[in-house]
Amino acid sequence: MEPLIIAPTDDTPEIIFDKDKGQFLISGKSLPEDVIEFYRPVFSWLERYASNPREETLLKVKIFYFNSASQRAINELFSILSRISIKDKIVNVEWHYHEEDDEMLEAGAEYAELSNLPFRYISYVGE
Repeated sequence: MEPLIIAPTDDTPEIIFDKDKGQFLISGKSLPEDVIEFYRPVFSWLERYASNPREETLLKVKIFYFNSASQRAINELFSILSRISIKDKIVNVEWHYHEEDDEMLEAGAEYAELSNLPFRYISYVGE
């Protein structure tokens, strides 16, 4: 399965999903004009991955801003990953947030609760 690589823009996040490494990255900000169109290939790739996942998967989320439409799309990503964990596979999430951004930390906590996936919260300073 080929990696999914989507370069970032001013309004869309960088996405690197690599099955061979079992590591997925979403980084940047997410406010695409058409959220459904932007995330469609991401959902499609992730559904294919979910049908035959690695024993362990790590998702690193380094989004520093997302709009409400993106929030629903990100929720769908976690929903797909939750189905993988039901298959007795390990799915871990690293949720990166700016040390002063309590809202982003709270968003991570909400996703953790909804998905029942183990989250590790990592704060950073600067951009």
